[in-house]
Amino acid sequence: MAVEHRTAEPIIPPRLFADRNFTLAQVLSFLVGAVMLTVTNYLPQYLQLVQGSSPAASGMLLLPLMFGMLGAQLLTGRLISANGRYRSYPILGATLMAGGALALFPLDGDTPVALASALTLPIGAGLGLVLQSTTLITMNSADPRDMGAASGTLTLLRTIGGSLGIALLGTLYAVQVRGDLAAHLGPAAADRLTTQGDLTPALLPDLPAQVADAVRLAVSGGLHVILTGAAALSVAALTIAWPIRETPLRTGPADDPDTPAPTATRDR
Repeated sequence: MAVEHRTAEPIIPPRLFADRNFTLAQVLSFLVGAVMLTVTNYLPQYLQLVQGSSPAASGMLLLPLMFGMLGAQLLTGRLISANGRYRSYPILGATLMAGGALALFPLDGDTPVALASALTLPIGAGLGLVLQSTTLITMNSADPRDMGAASGTLTLLRTIGGSLGIALLGTLYAVQVRGDLAAHLGPAAADRLTTQGDLTPALLPDLPAQVADAVRLAVSGGLHVILTGAAALSVAALTIAWPIRETPLRTGPADDPDTPAPTATRDR
């Protein structure tokens, strides 16, 4: 950031962060990126290793999450454009994210596949509400000259959040899975299945029933760690969203005080 202060044309102008709404939107983008990527990466593992779904089917079973996210984004954009108010959407979205993560806690080997798929809808809707509202808040908080830098900052922080979320929660997931496997099968079997990469969906049908049941329990326990982390991040997002202030929605360059008004020209 010190380099950004000294250079004449910084990639991320520090002046952007002088606006509180802009800064809060970037933190929200970081958190929603972490929740979105970790949940969408580890739910398919649960569906394949616990429910026995194929890779293609596990992707299709996340359609409620994806449609919920897409529908919430479209609806949020239309509502904000219609009434110019946006503060309630990231608050509602973060609440839905936390509630959606908690709604997925009952998932285990006995959960019907259709129910497991349907339960992903609330967290998807919450993600969509926060994704769209943070984009609009970011654009509304930046001067027209900084629109490109503002949108790039938003995407960058969302990507960094997703990467760090997967790294942190994925590590906790791996520790939980290995610990559960060691408790049920012994450390040697746990190391063989996890450290050596033998734990794959294709391996499950060939495993003894006792080992397969232990794998399903371990993966379900690992998913609960992911959901706990997602719920905690969602609560943090709710805390960050609360101080957002409602400001007039910019509808065009003319709304910017630094933009000179167009001068009338006489036809010659």
